[in-house]
Amino acid sequence: MRLVGALGFALSMPYLTIYLHEELGVRLTLIGGMLTLAGIVGSVAAPVGGSLSDRFGRRNLLQAALIGRALTFGFLGWLVWTHKPFHWFSAFYIISSLLGTSIFPLMDAMIADVTDVRRRAGAYSILRVAANLGWAFGPALGGFMLLLGYHSLFWATGLAVLISFAIVRFRVPETVQIQPLNRTASANPFITMFNDKKLLAFLIIFIVLGLVRGQLVATLSVHASGNVGLSKPQIGWLFAINGGMVAFLQVAITKVTDRFHPLRALVGAALLYAAGYALVGVASDWRQMAGAIIVITFGEMVESPTAAAYASSLAKEGMQGAYMGAFNLALHLGWTVGPLLGGFLLDIMPQPMLAWEMLALLAATSGIGFAVMQKAIR
Repeated sequence: MRLVGALGFALSMPYLTIYLHEELGVRLTLIGGMLTLAGIVGSVAAPVGGSLSDRFGRRNLLQAALIGRALTFGFLGWLVWTHKPFHWFSAFYIISSLLGTSIFPLMDAMIADVTDVRRRAGAYSILRVAANLGWAFGPALGGFMLLLGYHSLFWATGLAVLISFAIVRFRVPETVQIQPLNRTASANPFITMFNDKKLLAFLIIFIVLGLVRGQLVATLSVHASGNVGLSKPQIGWLFAINGGMVAFLQVAITKVTDRFHPLRALVGAALLYAAGYALVGVASDWRQMAGAIIVITFGEMVESPTAAAYASSLAKEGMQGAYMGAFNLALHLGWTVGPLLGGFLLDIMPQPMLAWEMLALLAATSGIGFAVMQKAIR
């Protein structure tokens, strides 16, 4: 299901900004505002969806979210086909983001429901490989489908989401048994976050690291093109390196990191991010940028499944969905706010290198936070 969903999403999302800017003539500032607002709304939806799944079950909510998102993408395709104005498109894109982000904590909680704590990082790594395979093939397929028009991309995404719904409907059982405790324990997911001091400390440190992780797509692309002077195909190859490494190495890397305490592994991930983004700041050609991407991707492969598994291990009985929702809130905030921070630093710093070194320092700071947290809970 994750592979099909990621493939469908990757068909249309790389071309979203191009359509809005080049076909509708929307300013990049407005597009950025839409994406930021969608990210914030989606971040807030994550803990709500996760908490509701503790009270009413995962499978039914997942099916409802998938159906809603499929319909939303179908309507987005119609808006593109009929050349409707930007405000219509942005409204339904934000609705799509809200539904989409609420899906992730449901899937994460389902994995936690059926796997032992010691095997969760491995399970999350497999989920991540599936998503990256979808992103590896989706943009290329979307490029061919552009011959049919931009509307076909959004309809294809909606179709992929419908296929995901069918997989859940006919192949995925309910993974949680609703108990009376579930109906009261996680009624307010935000109170849950603030009541669990260990979870709250972890999420704060994780958001700091997420601000650095969030530079990988938009900010790094702009820097690689405008400051390093790479061509668009060369930038594409940088992301191919990232996706290929995850697809072929993620499971093996997770088997190694499983030998360490999760917080210690996250310290290592933070230091890898710090080294990788420091290298971005001093890179002057494609080879040096590729080297930086390799280091960053190793950090990403250590961090992503380890952080998800650790967040799930903190969950109290009957509250797995709420905890994974809180984790996804922190995850998406990093991806949403990170590019804004990176763009701001690149704008105000006299040299681009200084912006990247500050981001590297931020990653190292999060590593210190994870180390302090590990020491405190011994």
